[in-house]
Amino acid sequence: MFKLSCPSCGADVVFKSKASVFAVCSYCKSTLLRQDLNVELYGKMSEIQEDMTPFQIGTTGYYLGQKFELLGRLRIAWSDGFWNEWYGLFANQQELWLAEAQGFYGVSFFSEDYKLPSLEELKVGGQISLHGKFFQVDDIKEATCVGSAGELPFAAPIGRKAVSIDLSASGGKFANIEYSGEGKRLYIGEYLEFDDFKFSNLRELEGW
Repeated sequence: MFKLSCPSCGADVVFKSKASVFAVCSYCKSTLLRQDLNVELYGKMSEIQEDMTPFQIGTTGYYLGQKFELLGRLRIAWSDGFWNEWYGLFANQQELWLAEAQGFYGVSFFSEDYKLPSLEELKVGGQISLHGKFFQVDDIKEATCVGSAGELPFAAPIGRKAVSIDLSASGGKFANIEYSGEGKRLYIGEYLEFDDFKFSNLRELEGW
């Protein structure tokens, strides 16, 4: 864990993940880039428009018996609405992502060094093989970051654009491929019920 000072307001900015390189100061909303033990100003972040998410920075849960903590958030817009991507960390420093959209909850993990097709090769309804399993392309959409919070493993300023490919397979498995100016990223995971995660430290929401 690193604790550095925000160069804008002097407040402590904590990086719990060794992989985190981007953070939003919780006091002045400056966006910061970390390079080793130093941070530099990147810009400013507007307040994220609140929705009915039950999660917050510091929410904890369990996956396969291992406890994780949510450290960062992306608020993503596309032509039909919004969804949230939460960046989390296990005690052993393994990273995960928790996708939250329209009552569905999916946990996924970044898959490194995997040869991916070009964006032009993918079509809705088509299939590709990932790690020996066939996935169907369900959706291809342009996605724009409209807000971020906490710490993240890549720079996520407002306006960051990417093409997001959603894929599904049998047994509740899913994958996501992101094509952006930074290259291609593959995430593979599965959908679970909310209660399966045994969450704690949730936001207080009326009706929950």
